[in-house]
Amino acid sequence: MNGTLSRATQIVYRVNPRTSSEVDTLTLELTGQARWAGHGREATGTLPAGLFAELVGRLEQYSFKSVTGVHGDAMADYQHEIEVHEGPKKRSRCTLRVNHESGTLLGAAPTGIKEMVKLLDLIVARVQLGILNDESAEQVIAALLRQVDFPYVNPHGDPGAFALIDRRGELLPVSNQRFTMPFSSGLLPVRVDDKMGFVRPSGELVIPAAFLLTLGFSEGLAAVKVAEGWGYIDVKGVMVIPPQFVSAGNFADGLAHVHRGGHGGFIDKSGRFFADPPHASQVGRFAGGFAPYRALSRIGVPAWGYVDRHGAVALPPTHDFAGEFSEGLAAAQQDDLYGYLGTNMEFVIQPQFSVAGEFHGGLAAVAVDALTGYCDRSGTMVIEPRFIRGGAFAEELAPVVLGTRTGFIDTKGKLVIEPSFDTALPFSEGLAAVRINHRWGYIDRSGRRVVEPLYESALPFAGGLACVRRFADPKPVVHTGSKKVIVNLGPKSRPG
Repeated sequence: MNGTLSRATQIVYRVNPRTSSEVDTLTLELTGQARWAGHGREATGTLPAGLFAELVGRLEQYSFKSVTGVHGDAMADYQHEIEVHEGPKKRSRCTLRVNHESGTLLGAAPTGIKEMVKLLDLIVARVQLGILNDESAEQVIAALLRQVDFPYVNPHGDPGAFALIDRRGELLPVSNQRFTMPFSSGLLPVRVDDKMGFVRPSGELVIPAAFLLTLGFSEGLAAVKVAEGWGYIDVKGVMVIPPQFVSAGNFADGLAHVHRGGHGGFIDKSGRFFADPPHASQVGRFAGGFAPYRALSRIGVPAWGYVDRHGAVALPPTHDFAGEFSEGLAAAQQDDLYGYLGTNMEFVIQPQFSVAGEFHGGLAAVAVDALTGYCDRSGTMVIEPRFIRGGAFAEELAPVVLGTRTGFIDTKGKLVIEPSFDTALPFSEGLAAVRINHRWGYIDRSGRRVVEPLYESALPFAGGLACVRRFADPKPVVHTGSKKVIVNLGPKSRPG
């Protein structure tokens, strides 16, 4: 602990139920000593000292350094209070209050507070049940953290600028310009003054900056906004679909979603339009000839179905969820379990999974009893569930999470790249983006670092190039001089 809470010696966590005057209190000492008391009962134990540092690190990561009130309904079921004390006099350096009702935190909860409350609740349960002394410190901390997925927060504040790199990690000339993604058809959107145009990676301006906004190219066409509305241009900058839309999306599977005249629908590359299914409240993109959509079912509850390339309803709203088709199959949820539909809209693999990913290379990541494995197109589990999470296969490798770290397996389930990364993306063109200590770089298939982890974010390689985002310059930490508020990062949250 070397941050602004480096002198912390004690963490106090209180939960106050509305229906009781009793307050459950967990007290954690810097040494690892833990004490829980509530409802006339008490439990004590010793946790790894490193867990205290982990908690303080999370508090600092999410800027929980000022006295913060998160207020919701006055009749909320629970109020949580987290306090951090320091030094011999135990002066309060960090206090958070958050109301909780029916599984939801009320009000404008800061990033990470839900996860922090969950982690503290897990620690409470561990202290209540007794702490196993035969576990190593690393095992205890890993067991707790694998149950909580903390969101990542850029420690530098606002995002940095995009850059384009080659396979050696060298910056391309366009990195000095204000470009955005996606990189498609050899072109990148770029901002020149207050207008958008398109450049090559060399920095050469190919399509003059004449547009108010653009989504970039997809399948050879780019949605662009001018005074008359949204239209589409080709790679030469010619407006091939005149501006007429209130909003416009990227092309996928030859179709793009648009709005005009108060109606939503899809257009093909000739501009032919067909309307969304009746009463659709949400429409996905096309893949494999179908697009999922959400509307009220015949019994009046929101459900998902599919529309085909001609605008006809291929499946009425039937399922709790419906995903995109991939390799002829689409994940669909029924009664809290996922299976896979074929293009005939019947279940090819019956609902049996708690999580179901897309098929890639004939395999899909699926979860059974909270662990992830991989099934084939018949539904046979070819890689047994033993991972915390699993990503899609690409180039015969897939990222998987073991404990709190990510590695890669082959199609036989063999671990070929040891789990040593915070997280990772699937391979593309022989390289995979990986995050190490919150910084992204790239590895090859042997696990060797090819591009050192230097970036805030990173996208897969395409056409020998990859887009990364640089870190912004760090913001200075200003000490307010208060004994209670160590850093004042903004106003307190207002009642929700």
